[in-house]
Amino acid sequence: MNKLAKLGKWGIVLIVLAILIIFLPQIAHFSTDYLWFSELGYQSVFLKFTFAKFIVGFVVFLLVFLLTYFTLHVTTKYVPEVTVTQDATVNVPNKKAGKRVLVLIPAILLGLLAGWISATALWQNILLFLQQTPAGVTDPVFGRDISFYFFDLSLFEIIYQLAFLFLAVIFLFNVLLTFYLQGFTKRTFKLMAKRLIYFAAAFVLLLIGGFQLNAANLLYAQDGAVFGAGYTDLRILLPMYYIASAACVLTAITLLLGLKKKSAKLAAVGPVVLLTVLVIGNLAAGGVQKFIVQPAEIAKEQPYIMNNIEMTNKAYGLDNIEEVEFSANGTLTATDLQEEMDTIKNIRLIDYRPTSTVFNQLQSMRLYYKFVDVDIDRYQIDGAQQQVYLSARELDQSSLDSSAQTWVNKYLKYTHGYGAVVTPVNQVTNQGQPEMWVENIPPTTNVPELEITRPEIYYGQLTNDYVIVNTKEPEFDYPIGDSNAQTQYEGTGGIPMTFGNKMLFAIDRSNYKILFSNLITSDSKIMLYRNVQERVKKIAPFLTFDSDPYLVIDDGRLVWIIDAYTSTNKYPYAAKVTNSESIFYGQNYIRNSVKVTVDAYTGETNFYIVDETDPLIRSYAKVFPGLFQSLEQMPQNLQQHLKYSDTLFEVQTEIYQQYHMKNPTVFYNKEDVWSIANEIYGKETTKMEPYFVNMRLPGSEQLEFLLMRPFTPTQKQNMVSWLAARNDGDQYGKLVLFKFPKQSTIYGPLQVESRISNDSEISQNLNLWDQQGSSVIRSNLLVIPIKNSILYVEPIYLTTNNENSLPEVVRIVVAYKDKIVMAKTLDEGLSQLFGTDFRTEGTANTPSGDSDSTIMTYDEAISQIKSAYQNAKTSAQSGNWADYGRYLEQLEQAINQLDKSNSVSAQSDVETDQTETISDTTTDAL
Repeated sequence: MNKLAKLGKWGIVLIVLAILIIFLPQIAHFSTDYLWFSELGYQSVFLKFTFAKFIVGFVVFLLVFLLTYFTLHVTTKYVPEVTVTQDATVNVPNKKAGKRVLVLIPAILLGLLAGWISATALWQNILLFLQQTPAGVTDPVFGRDISFYFFDLSLFEIIYQLAFLFLAVIFLFNVLLTFYLQGFTKRTFKLMAKRLIYFAAAFVLLLIGGFQLNAANLLYAQDGAVFGAGYTDLRILLPMYYIASAACVLTAITLLLGLKKKSAKLAAVGPVVLLTVLVIGNLAAGGVQKFIVQPAEIAKEQPYIMNNIEMTNKAYGLDNIEEVEFSANGTLTATDLQEEMDTIKNIRLIDYRPTSTVFNQLQSMRLYYKFVDVDIDRYQIDGAQQQVYLSARELDQSSLDSSAQTWVNKYLKYTHGYGAVVTPVNQVTNQGQPEMWVENIPPTTNVPELEITRPEIYYGQLTNDYVIVNTKEPEFDYPIGDSNAQTQYEGTGGIPMTFGNKMLFAIDRSNYKILFSNLITSDSKIMLYRNVQERVKKIAPFLTFDSDPYLVIDDGRLVWIIDAYTSTNKYPYAAKVTNSESIFYGQNYIRNSVKVTVDAYTGETNFYIVDETDPLIRSYAKVFPGLFQSLEQMPQNLQQHLKYSDTLFEVQTEIYQQYHMKNPTVFYNKEDVWSIANEIYGKETTKMEPYFVNMRLPGSEQLEFLLMRPFTPTQKQNMVSWLAARNDGDQYGKLVLFKFPKQSTIYGPLQVESRISNDSEISQNLNLWDQQGSSVIRSNLLVIPIKNSILYVEPIYLTTNNENSLPEVVRIVVAYKDKIVMAKTLDEGLSQLFGTDFRTEGTANTPSGDSDSTIMTYDEAISQIKSAYQNAKTSAQSGNWADYGRYLEQLEQAINQLDKSNSVSAQSDVETDQTETISDTTTDAL
């Protein structure tokens, strides 16, 4: 017995060790996650996640385990007794133990499965249910606060689905166990019929909850004239669900009474009644919809259409739009332009897409540096607001040479990107490239407000793996000619690499080098989840995050700002997002309630609430009291760089195309549907993206940073309105709709694009450049409201068709009313339009016409050849050989430009004759 006892003890020890070994990776991962959350100061958030999941899982495990054990235990009681003969030896305790195993193992397995599924699916809903905040808005049918649908209904639906699933699996286990123990006998089938009635009674009682959920979900119906409950839903289907719920109670009673009295007829009464209610109800709904509603649909559905319009506008934050009449019939003068110089000086002359190409070609410096995207922002430069493009220079480890893809290089040496590039949106060089205000490595600038003193980027968009800093291996900092500068990390980010932590991370990351490398010391620190989007999702998985973080220069430091959203598909009567490419697809309530900041050097991550009216974020703040801060706690410098989310604005403008119509009859007949204005980008017709402008709103003296998007009538191209989102100070988040008079015709963007294409001089030159290895890029057409007028500006790019091409701004198209010009500069274009010598003070907004790299039109080249030839001839006749030589240089440059034009496209016969004549004359002169 002592030996058996010892063996039993050792067996238990071995089992415990085996469990520890099997679950060691999970234990290590849990521990490293706790260390990481603690580093950020969010360990309470992590513990709340963990504790909530454990409690939910444990409670569900107990419930399902007990229910399964009880039902299976009852099943084993019906096993017939075994007849024992004198010659047979029966071990009765072993028989009982076998039954216990058959009951216990399925009960434990199903309980564990149910607990795991429920912990994953329910923890968030339960926490929100317990800490829910009223919305202050009620639904128009049941009068419930909207918070009921956000929190209660969502939780009840999941519980109902899980309960139905678990009950069905328990019933299946009982069936299998019964047939296993008793075989396929007549007695078995009788027993199963009896058990089936008990389970059927349980199912129909559960169906009561299902019918009540269906009644609430009528507010999301999509089979009527609008989204939400309609005439038939509320007059027929809603009463049917209530009657069906009562029929379920009757069904459960008659089933149990029928079983008790052994009366099949009595047992069938309830199911027949329930089935009759459902059949008659659905037939009635179809009949009423077809014969009563459809013949007079607008009259019957009008109040419900009003519900749909009102609730959709509230759901998307479109219910408080300020509407302003914008006549656009003013006569713009040069004096007006001078008065609106701040707007003119911020007109965007470069596009973010070609700019990204230029940054990667000219400023990446090394193959492993990448500019992921280019973001627009505004800074106070010399006391004036200036729009700029800004992009981070990140290190892409995958671009290292294959021979350099070593563990030391990837995790200890090449640890961070370096600096950023900044360019004003309204200035280009003589070569048609962006004017760099911050450039090079290390970053240099002549603009004090944009000086970067902490350029290292340890946390970014390409930092997809962990690194270990402060090791014996110096970190690569940035390239210097043929060598490299090296550095050691000086920040607070990272988890100290104690011996215990090294063991944990070696297990978690499945890499023994973390534990045994002699380069890692007690001063070393490991940085985890360095991709800023992965980082914020790890902390707050219940929020939806924008896919485009943007970088800000904050007192010399680099800080990422990320838009975070709350959303749900449970807003009554609100239409859903139907764009399958949107991150909000299928949702019908969206708020950009949170702005997240991540320090690119330290990784410090902060969540700031910017919309205190959102019941979802207020409830999350109660669930996680240590996670969110108020907007007032955000540093003032960062507050100045908050932008209205263009992702949200894009959804809002898509919804507003229909839901600006407040009259239910007009809405039903689709009489005044708008469309997002179209433009030509490159050579393709596409919807205009939301874009930022600096302008003064009518009646305001304050220059504002606005996000705007124009509308046209559906299937027409004239502009009817434009929606603007304000971004500055106390006005942040307010929406303003500028509506044009219906009796006026205002050119829409695509109409202006057509005028550009149809203008003989402009189209001739665009066609000339757009051939034989070169491509013209027609950039974004900007609609610029100025006073009571509209100005249109479109930069024209030229690029060659190869991977190393640098797109160049070669012309600016400017249009006003019926006038349209294409000029080398915005100043020149405005001067031509308004008949004055216009100057945007202090800006070099365009390429110089004297540069040899500037592309001339055909007519310009011909004119310059004639002028240079005549001047050279006059100088030769007067004996002024210095001027003669200078004019010959100009003549040669003009001929080169003409050669460029001719290499792009052959001109008409007349033009060819002119060219040959001038070339011959020039040759004689030379």
